[in-house]
Amino acid sequence: MDSPLVTAVVVVAIAFVTLRMIPRLLAGVPFVDPKVVYDVMQDDEGIVMIDVRTPEEFNSFHAPDSINVEPYKLGEDIEEKRPYMNNKVYVICLSSQRAAMAARTLKNLGFKNVSVVKGGLNLWKKRGLPIT
Repeated sequence: MDSPLVTAVVVVAIAFVTLRMIPRLLAGVPFVDPKVVYDVMQDDEGIVMIDVRTPEEFNSFHAPDSINVEPYKLGEDIEEKRPYMNNKVYVICLSSQRAAMAARTLKNLGFKNVSVVKGGLNLWKKRGLPIT
């Protein structure tokens, strides 16, 4: 039985899944659960976490030890960033939308080990992880 309601539900479900996957597909990098990122950061001092929100957003709260770089500034001072190109880099924002785009930029700039913090700071806080 092919009803308009069933068709509408299927279309909405497909749209929802597609919209959730687009940032991941565009980023071309892994998305990592915030708890995993936090645990890795406790054991590895070479980790770099880049928060790509605005300075105002960053100053209101952020993950410990993260640095704030707005996405449009990622390509600036690239020579100063070269020593970090082989480090494990996690990119975070509020929900992971901006982080996905920024991660792609970093990858295109030559960073080798870039990941996005899945769910951003929203999921970070939901997992009960510390913020400053």
